[in-house]
Amino acid sequence: MLKENIVEKGREIGFLDIKFTGSEPFTEYLMHLQTLKEKNIYPPFVTEEISLRTNPRLILASCKTIIAVAMSYKHLMDIAANNPLPENYGYISPSAWHTDYHTLLKDSMEELIEFIDEQTEGKYTFKAYVDTGHLSDREVAKRAGLGYIGKNSCLITAKSGSYVWLGHILTNLYIKPDTQMNRQCGDCRNCILACPTKAINDDGTIDYNKCLSNVLVQKGDLPKSIINKMGKRIYGCDTCQLVCPKNKVLKSQGIDEHIEPGWMDLEELDKHSNKTFKEKYGHTAFSWRGKSVLKRNADAIKDKETQPKGT
Repeated sequence: MLKENIVEKGREIGFLDIKFTGSEPFTEYLMHLQTLKEKNIYPPFVTEEISLRTNPRLILASCKTIIAVAMSYKHLMDIAANNPLPENYGYISPSAWHTDYHTLLKDSMEELIEFIDEQTEGKYTFKAYVDTGHLSDREVAKRAGLGYIGKNSCLITAKSGSYVWLGHILTNLYIKPDTQMNRQCGDCRNCILACPTKAINDDGTIDYNKCLSNVLVQKGDLPKSIINKMGKRIYGCDTCQLVCPKNKVLKSQGIDEHIEPGWMDLEELDKHSNKTFKEKYGHTAFSWRGKSVLKRNADAIKDKETQPKGT
């Protein structure tokens, strides 16, 4: 009954879905990470200590259950689809528009934890993470049964495709695990063929040295090979999601007329100091990267557009 109550409360809070998995090590993912290290395409911005990435009990020694949560941003993709990028604007991934999803998920997860705490008389420990934990949100979600991981490395859910934000909660409260999905992408190679930089490999690995979503948030000069392929992207890419059949068949969630599209004027960043940038954009998911990297991207777009074609 507690499990059902948690799921019901989660949906009331605003989660798309909630699933549960055990605390045993992620052995399949461990082998995957070892392969990525060998190929020199290990994911950025995460610890290289593979045991921490794959063993929940190194994070919470008493862990018995991991609660996997998903929240949909399909409504933002609908807004983007209905508001094409204006001529002098750069692309910001809709998932990063407006209020930072880390804040949205963390606040919602804290509300869920408070509910569970009340239901269990405060007897248990909880640790909540959104992107910032050592465990992979996607791997937790996959094993819990929220979805399956596609060839583009995104978690694909039945209700919202890959347009989901993910988080997880570690706890020493035992809750019966859910069953992992067995679905796969089959013969579909849409994302592999559409990727602008050919960063998606046939074996389902991503070359993060080519992936635009990764390279565009790295510091330093942009390689010419990236500038030639980045289009008008300032932050994020989304091509591999936009061509995915599982996303194309999703029904529109309706357009909230109060939400403006989050495209960015290419001249916008010239107007801001670091301080005013934080004041205006500090609440968004893309602000973490800072003004200078985003301005570098915007400047690369402007420079490219002023050059004669073929140069």
